[in-house]
Formats: sequence, C-alpha cells, structure tokens
Amino acid sequence: MGAIKLKPEEKLAQLINSGASLVSTTDAATILGYKPNTLRVWASQGKGDLKPVMTGNGAKWRLTDIRNLVGA
Repeated sequence: MGAIKLKPEEKLAQLINSGASLVSTTDAATILGYKPNTLRVWASQGKGDLKPVMTGNGAKWRLTDIRNLVGA
C-alpha cells in the first residue's frame, strides 16, 4: 500500500504547521504545481520564480517565498 498523496494546499498546511522554514524540491514542486525538475533547472540556471537556498543536501526552498507565490 502506498503513501497517501496530499493535495497541494494540504501539503502547504502540513509544512506550515510543522514550523519548517525550508522545504525540499519535491515538496515545493507539489505545492506550486510544477515538476521537481523545473525547480532543479531554476536552481542550476538561476532563473524562475523562486531562488533556492543551497545546503549540503542540495537546493531547498524558502516556505515564505512559496507562500507569497501562492498567496497563502
């Protein structure tokens, strides 16, 4: 049995409630309705609607920036 897939607004609420400030590429893409690879391209080319925070584990995305984009 697979994991339950959350709707974008449910995923956003879950992350807000968790107190997260940075989110994974997969989570950011889910909330924004993009494919994760789109965000990876943005990160590598310095383009797109969001700017990543580079960590030792790759690109992370500011939850505040995501919330501003979706109007939450």
